[in-house]
Amino acid sequence: MSDACPFAILGLAPSWPVDAATVHRARLMAAARFHPDRAADPVQRADFEARMGSVNRAAEHLLDPVLAAGAVLRAAGADASELPLPPMELAELLERREWFDERIHGDTAAQAEARAWAASERESLVARFGTALAEGRASGAWSEPRRTIARLRALVRMTDDGSARRG
Repeated sequence: MSDACPFAILGLAPSWPVDAATVHRARLMAAARFHPDRAADPVQRADFEARMGSVNRAAEHLLDPVLAAGAVLRAAGADASELPLPPMELAELLERREWFDERIHGDTAAQAEARAWAASERESLVARFGTALAEGRASGAWSEPRRTIARLRALVRMTDDGSARRG
């Protein structure tokens, strides 16, 4: 996505956590206004197609927790690049990935356990990012929100990869 703020494109105030229903409503409102079928002439149609493309990309951006977290940091005027995780945390992450992979390839109960853990961990990281974001706004220190984005990205990769390797 370009440097344009996805929140601004959808007419939303930057917030965390990003509410999926709010994003979907904003996308629908934009479609009601800028859908290419509403265009009166070819020039307007091309403009509406471009606008809807931007709206759709912005919505997809905000529905991805890693990308949305970066957008919130940028909206706060912070560097949104991820910071590397400490070595001990990386080792723990690799162990957890092995645990996840074993269960996701196991029986139905083991798969359910892995999925429940992943959902709980995602919820925990979203909350953790919110806390780190609030602390960053108060102190101007942005390292913890940036590391939390890295943790969230690792979780998404772990769980997406596990789903892809199953089949």
